[in-house]
Amino acid sequence: MATKTKTRKTSSKTAKGISKRDYGPLRKHLLKMKEDLRKIVQRTQDIKSVGQDTGDEADQATQSLEKELMFELSDNERTMLDNIEAALRKMDKGTYGICESCRKPIPKKRVQALPFARYCIECQSIVESSIQ
Repeated sequence: MATKTKTRKTSSKTAKGISKRDYGPLRKHLLKMKEDLRKIVQRTQDIKSVGQDTGDEADQATQSLEKELMFELSDNERTMLDNIEAALRKMDKGTYGICESCRKPIPKKRVQALPFARYCIECQSIVESSIQ
């Protein structure tokens, strides 16, 4: 009987130390990050629509390079937004804080540092080494 009680307490947590009551501050942080990124993406799009190709060939080449960089930044920011939205969906499903690869809980400190983390540290290392 003592084992069942212990199991129930453990099953109410979705990760080491992350429980559903921890979702509130993390959700608030994710929503703030999401809003900040949306503002940055909007500003970037506004800047891109205003820029004109003027000047000599060197100026136009510089402007072209700057536009390319803005597109890249915008893509990175959109990827970040996708990750944040995925984390919010996981909260709704009750799978937040669980590694997508090994299905083990992601440590609380990692989730607090990177609230949209998809993998535990070990699996993240594997993913990054396979990309390189």
